[in-house]
Amino acid sequence: MNPPKALFAAFSLCALLLAYTCDPDDLDNQLPEEHFDNEAQVKQAVDSIYTILRTDGLYKETFFYSMDFMSLEQMNTSDPLYHIFLQFTFDASTNYIADYWKECYVGIRLANRVISNEETINQIPDAIISQERKAKYIGEAQFLRAFYYFLLVTRFGDVPLNLDYAANLKGLPRTSKSEIWAQIEEDLISAAGKCLPKNLEEKGRITSGAAWALLGKAHLFQANESNNQADFIAAKNAFLNVIEDVANYDLEDVYSDNFKEETENGSESIFEVEFNDIEGTYRPW
Repeated sequence: MNPPKALFAAFSLCALLLAYTCDPDDLDNQLPEEHFDNEAQVKQAVDSIYTILRTDGLYKETFFYSMDFMSLEQMNTSDPLYHIFLQFTFDASTNYIADYWKECYVGIRLANRVISNEETINQIPDAIISQERKAKYIGEAQFLRAFYYFLLVTRFGDVPLNLDYAANLKGLPRTSKSEIWAQIEEDLISAAGKCLPKNLEEKGRITSGAAWALLGKAHLFQANESNNQADFIAAKNAFLNVIEDVANYDLEDVYSDNFKEETENGSESIFEVEFNDIEGTYRPW
């Protein structure tokens, strides 16, 4: 393998975003049998899962503070609010951390709604929505559930595992991180087989390449802790599905194009969380 070519397999989430307007509360007021009758309703339910990515607890705000300051990519701030990340003094009582936790579980609950209704969705006549598109929507929900759990397990270790949309999370005990990782892997393998390839999918939506990339990253995180050769091999095999997909992925001729708005979603792009001016600009980034 040519080492530089492998670099783009690292799963990178650029903060850029989809302007989904579905209100999750609206979905809660509808019974499953009322909601999943056609493609528009299925798509609306899946879009609501994406919407959580652009909340303050995740890509709209907290990610920038936590990731930039904890990695020392940004150190110059006079606001003591952000010193908690520079100094690693945050805890569960910190608003940013509480929002991160809460929004991940909102996303998981909305994903569970779609996944738990897979049978209902598959009963929609193929004349209304093709089997391929039914599968790809389920795959998107599985990826997003895995992604939200990835955000949780990599920050907190053992966390409550909930796969039931109707379940009450209050008082739910923590599940071992090994079980969380196993669920992440199961969801991503399924999503990789259901989601569309990048060249056939709308920009900003989950693709089979994104599922393989996150699966590889999940194995790398586990390998970093276990030093288990099997995890390294599993990571390599997952990443190869992206690296060898030369029709959809390649290195940019100009590296800086990865960071320009006019060249976003380029050949190195695997999954981008996309922002849109229509949604407003009270958060400058």
